[in-house]
Amino acid sequence: MEVKQQQPIQWPEPPTVRENPIYLCPPPWSHEDRYSGQAIIPNIILGPYHLVRNAEFLQQMQITYILCIRDPSEGMFLRSVPLPGIEFLILDVPADVNKTSIIPHFNHVNQLLREAIAAGRNTLLCCSDGIDKSASFMSAFLISSYELTAVNAITFVQNRRYCATPSPQGYRIKLMEYELICSAQSSAGGSSPGEAKCSRRREDDEMAEELSPGARAIATAVGAAKKRAK
Repeated sequence: MEVKQQQPIQWPEPPTVRENPIYLCPPPWSHEDRYSGQAIIPNIILGPYHLVRNAEFLQQMQITYILCIRDPSEGMFLRSVPLPGIEFLILDVPADVNKTSIIPHFNHVNQLLREAIAAGRNTLLCCSDGIDKSASFMSAFLISSYELTAVNAITFVQNRRYCATPSPQGYRIKLMEYELICSAQSSAGGSSPGEAKCSRRREDDEMAEELSPGARAIATAVGAAKKRAK
């Protein structure tokens, strides 16, 4: 019996540090594509939860790690599934992000994704539909790791998965706040471009909780203070 050889995955190029990705052309897209998953950067695929039950897709993309973002109320529908050779992790994040300190969640997922990439593990990052929550966490990873602005990070994700749409009054606002935090930390010095800029130190989480109405002023003040302290 002939064994079918697995084709190598054609990974897209990651973004260039600080570069506007607007030059990228949106992919050919049909309504059905939203039900599949798309590679955003090497080792990271973004898509809807139902793909965890698609054995053909998981095998084709050589998935060994699934990271699912869900609201606690979705627990009855989005559950960990035993899959041979695949680690499955569920993270509960409240849907109303305007009443939640979302920045620690961003930092946590960023760390998990970096560890997966460093280990060469192909990861499916998903939520119920692969449109809002998981797309927002993918954007947060790009902000932190490639120093993209929130708008450019979202644009980059949409150029790979056209239906990706962080909620305008929810995650999109939080991503803009996250950009300010990362920018302030970056201006104070730290990791080299392309590496994590946002640490998970308590002081940063406390600063994150302060951000909302005066997000820009606070981030600017923090960045200036850190510069003077150097």
